[in-house]
Amino acid sequence: MGNMIRLIEEIKHPSEEFTPIPFWFFNDVPDEERIAAQLRDYVEKGVNGIVLHPRIGVPESLPYLSEAYFEVVRFIVKTAAELKMKVVLYDEGMYPSGSAHGLVVAANPDYASKGIRLVERESEIPAEGEIITQFAEGNYLVYCFTHGTIRGIHFGEDDGEAGAPASADILNPAAVEEFIHLTHDRYYEALREYFGNTVIAFFTDEPCALGRNARGFREWVSGMEQELVAAGGRPEELEGLFTGEQNTTTELYHKLIKKHLREIFYAALSRWCEQHGIALMGHPEASDDVEEELYFHIPGQDLIMRRVSPETGGISEFDSVQAKLAADIARHLGRRRNANECFGVCFRNQIPWYFTGADMKWYIDWLGLRGVNLYVPHAFYYSVAGKRKEERPPDVGPNNIWWKHYRRFSDYMKRLSYLMTDSVNGARVAVLCDNNRVPYAEVAALYEQQIEFNYLPVTLLAQCCVKGGRLSIGEYQYDVVLNVLGAPYQQLPVGEDGSQVVVVNAPEALLQLRTVKTAQSCPNLRVSKLRKLDTDMYLFSNEGEQEISTCVEVPEAGTPILVDLWRAKCYKAQRQEGIPICLAPRETVLLILADATEAEAMELAQAQELSGDWTNRFTLQEKAENQAIYTYTHYAETVLGTESFQVRGEEMVECYCNGTLADVSFWGPHRFEIGTVLRKGENELKLVVTGNAANIYCEAEIAYGLA
Repeated sequence: MGNMIRLIEEIKHPSEEFTPIPFWFFNDVPDEERIAAQLRDYVEKGVNGIVLHPRIGVPESLPYLSEAYFEVVRFIVKTAAELKMKVVLYDEGMYPSGSAHGLVVAANPDYASKGIRLVERESEIPAEGEIITQFAEGNYLVYCFTHGTIRGIHFGEDDGEAGAPASADILNPAAVEEFIHLTHDRYYEALREYFGNTVIAFFTDEPCALGRNARGFREWVSGMEQELVAAGGRPEELEGLFTGEQNTTTELYHKLIKKHLREIFYAALSRWCEQHGIALMGHPEASDDVEEELYFHIPGQDLIMRRVSPETGGISEFDSVQAKLAADIARHLGRRRNANECFGVCFRNQIPWYFTGADMKWYIDWLGLRGVNLYVPHAFYYSVAGKRKEERPPDVGPNNIWWKHYRRFSDYMKRLSYLMTDSVNGARVAVLCDNNRVPYAEVAALYEQQIEFNYLPVTLLAQCCVKGGRLSIGEYQYDVVLNVLGAPYQQLPVGEDGSQVVVVNAPEALLQLRTVKTAQSCPNLRVSKLRKLDTDMYLFSNEGEQEISTCVEVPEAGTPILVDLWRAKCYKAQRQEGIPICLAPRETVLLILADATEAEAMELAQAQELSGDWTNRFTLQEKAENQAIYTYTHYAETVLGTESFQVRGEEMVECYCNGTLADVSFWGPHRFEIGTVLRKGENELKLVVTGNAANIYCEAEIAYGLA
């Protein structure tokens, strides 16, 4: 009984440990009073950590990694420490990581990014160029500087601009050593006393050996032609890298390049962080990078540019593997946390800043159901002055319309993160994956049939064993392995008694392994079975655009308790032939099976009495400056304390009853609980509808108001 009560209390009042840790775009003239005020404001809104991210807009009078720069950094970290916040240091100025804002190349020009490219005539080979081979048609394969760049932190240093910093060759161990010396060592020297307490991690961001804008180049390591030949490759087949023709040598090439990048760059950063008592955090370049994740103490990925979107349901895109892949790698490696840099440039209809509360809630749920337990919102802006507001918008925090109510979002992310930390999911299916070969279309049916699975990288099979016909790794045991990768991946462990795990090559063979049974087909219903504090739970989410109403069957006995994670309220559900589950779009519910004594001891809320759609009862009073105000006088003969109503409208709606804020809603239909502020007789209701931030920052003229 104690564990159940503790679980509910920790869900209702989640620890600061599970805070979202947003990118904080430090992008303007530093002002200590302003910095401290912003950080205090973050804490008030339930945000107890930041990724300190230098960004375009930093004045040139504050050179990256200068003593003046570190004075500001020390003040930020000291202030964060006083507020008991956590800080993740960002390892670049600005991205991709590995160049120290061009300082690596400034230290030694030979450390600049290099790669291979095709050259048609010998006279066009650069002076420093090294001929790797000559092809039959006469073209040369040449190893030379790419002249790649990164995005810098001062105006004039963006892609294509003259001041863009030179990128470094992170496939050169000496260049990587210089990068670590210039960045990591300097940060440690300046912040030593905060490492391991306030400073918890270094964030590395989609490292790229070639740099940006290095068109026509492919990665290379000096002397790699000998490695290719030793492995059975033929240098003359490397032309396929540029023509798109795949062959044995190009396949070997990709494997070797990835291996070198991991061993030269990721391993060096991972060792440094471990030696200095913090975690390596961030994400690799591609959504289906697997082996790179093994070097992260907090495996992570990057949900950007609406590549996974509510419009498509989130399971049909190539990038749909990323959140679950990083979470499952963390599960199998025994890492407590996994992270996702989320919401970046996820605007609608190619309109910068057109990102809604409905979008944010959908993405939070999408990530949480897949096991993400550290949210890194992209981004909170220190300043939106001038061009800064145009740099990878939107700001999803302090400069958006929902900021004064942001505690709703931060607490919700904490609750999901808490549930997905130190818990074990109930997946009975392992889906084999390999580096850059992670099934996504093949597993869509598993999501739609509520069959929970975990991605299992083949590189971790050596850590697996078979017991009683089940594949076991760490705390996870799998009844079946789904292998859609083909014959090269058929070598699985065998038990000491000779037992083998069942292997299937099609998802249709897994229907008997549904996590829950539903009364009818529910393709947009997602479910994850969790066990935490010796308690079995089921987390349900509606990822579609239509209401889901069904009954579910679960094998556990007990009194079903439904936990509304958004409002932190618990309700008792009726259990007959099944347990009724009703979810509007963007709703989640946690089902906990309690025994009679536990259910009796819990503080359960009464179900709200929905009075219907009141949209047409309200009268528009004024509409200006991205807000519309509506009023309605409601007469209540009795007050039960559970009254609620709904309206249709866009986008954020605040509901005031008798001058008191009763509720706020960020997506429609907007439902408001007013029972606690309602009184007998006349009640003055006011709805304040605020339009999208795109109307403020880019004059988008997106409609808002009641329908």
